[in-house]
Amino acid sequence: MLLSDEELARLQSVAPFLQSEARAALENEAQYEVTMELETHLQPGLRIRAPDSPETTADPDAPPYAIDLFVGLPLNELRALSHADDATREAALARFGAHFSPRLLRAIAKRMPHEIDLNAGVQSEASTLSVMLDED
Repeated sequence: MLLSDEELARLQSVAPFLQSEARAALENEAQYEVTMELETHLQPGLRIRAPDSPETTADPDAPPYAIDLFVGLPLNELRALSHADDATREAALARFGAHFSPRLLRAIAKRMPHEIDLNAGVQSEASTLSVMLDED
């Protein structure tokens, strides 16, 4: 079951912190744009986009393409975060940031290791690629 409207509303105030934690976890990588996607009836997650580089703009119709990656976040974690008190929420956000990058790399390695190069900020297809983080 996806998140309720009430849970999504509670997560709106936490979304900037999740984005910030994810961006900080990826700071050694390309300068990614990270946005939160919390929509009713859709899997909540983060969208990670890399800026175009000379490698990705030499021929815009040929790979590699700049990363456009949707990272689905586990509903149980988001649900717990939406119901947490302030201290628990802060601890959960810190844990999310500390574990985000390794979890993302594991998800990529399991599902599409030859399609995404997170370090280079490129992917092999022109469309949005999606991975789902495993439970922490």
